[in-house]
Amino acid sequence: MKEIICMIFGHSLNKSSARNARIKEYKCSCCQKSFTQDGYGEIVILDSFWKQNNENLRASFGYAF
Repeated sequence: MKEIICMIFGHSLNKSSARNARIKEYKCSCCQKSFTQDGYGEIVILDSFWKQNNENLRASFGYAF
């Protein structure tokens, strides 16, 4: 039911990653799906590719996990 609400009204995103200002991760407060921003600033679903990408960026910027 919660996924249907998000499909109709859109996701209600809250910032879930406060570790880094450059890498932004969000979580929907309704359906609990995770999202992140791609290189163009678009919000995309946080799948295994984007998780690995964010980890690599954190490592290259020198931030701790």
